[in-house]
Amino acid sequence: MPRIAELHASAHSRPFPGEKVRLGLGANTKRDCVVVRITSDDGTVGWGEAHHGQNPTAMAEIVEKGLGSLILGADALDSEGIWARLSRQQVVTHGLGAGSVIALSGIDLALWDLRGKLMGQPVYRLLGGAPRRIRAYAGGLSLGFKPPEALEKEVHALVADGYTAIKLRVGDHPRRDAERVGHIRRAFPDLDIAVDAATRYTPLDLPEVLAYCERHRVYWLEEPFTPDNLRAYADLARRTPVPIAGGENHYTRQAFRDLFTQGCVSIVQADCTKAGGISEVRKIMDMAGAWHLHAAPHTSHTVISTAANVHLLCALSNALIFEADVATINPFRTDLAGDVYRVVDGHIAPLDRPGFGIDIDPAVLDAHPAIPGPCYIPGN
Repeated sequence: MPRIAELHASAHSRPFPGEKVRLGLGANTKRDCVVVRITSDDGTVGWGEAHHGQNPTAMAEIVEKGLGSLILGADALDSEGIWARLSRQQVVTHGLGAGSVIALSGIDLALWDLRGKLMGQPVYRLLGGAPRRIRAYAGGLSLGFKPPEALEKEVHALVADGYTAIKLRVGDHPRRDAERVGHIRRAFPDLDIAVDAATRYTPLDLPEVLAYCERHRVYWLEEPFTPDNLRAYADLARRTPVPIAGGENHYTRQAFRDLFTQGCVSIVQADCTKAGGISEVRKIMDMAGAWHLHAAPHTSHTVISTAANVHLLCALSNALIFEADVATINPFRTDLAGDVYRVVDGHIAPLDRPGFGIDIDPAVLDAHPAIPGPCYIPGN
């Protein structure tokens, strides 16, 4: 059986010296990522991504030294056993909580890519899925706080590229948010418009927020509250016909169980680079199906996250839509493995190659050394 011979994690950054995207979390000053490489004893390499957690260098250290050191020599195909072992040792007791889950996510993704390569199968096949075109919406680090006319110009370019759904950033102020959303709705009457508050609303904002969401036929309202405020989520879901989306900042199936049982969301956005990797997010999304909820996983920063979500969505019975990062500058999406995962006519499809189907270019990683510290600066 193939064994894990080496595990390496590295952090990388691309600073934004010019115009920055402003959103609820603040101004985005750089693009960070943490890349995980696992090599089996026959030399086969699997690639994964762990979310940077706004501490990219620390996260790389956790992945490699904290968790990776525990699985050297393990069966490379035993992703479930490895997940359980690392969870027991680093997540449920004496670990770093969400930080350990994020690190485990990157390891799990690399193991799925490695398994596919060792078995000569694309990941969607290993998950019991089939290749298909998945509708995509324009999201990621884009469509931030800017004058409505400038926002309209940005949306027009996306619609011209074939997108039929977008996600606007809100959480600035309900009245300014309403102005932007209303402007885009009037300019694009047939477009599906989701909005993302990045946890910046409170229940006191709801009268104005629900008024503009319902008036302008918002596709979904994403993360209106902090992830721990389940009561507010449940109350909101009962008050409005607007679908509520969330889960990007929840970790493991246990947290999602609470979201589902309390009726907090109707669209589930678990992130494969944060919530426990494909192994855990598959369980979360299958569990969501028992409540007749839709799966729309959050996409993180590199082509690895893109590939993981596309393969996963091909295997889910409740798959809704794929989040495409349409940021103008993101070499970790466009250059790291070439422009191989592309949205065409508003849809994206998996590559029919072993694993995730991507070949990572180490030169791109070398060209983008890590810049320590958070990438979102509040108040800017």
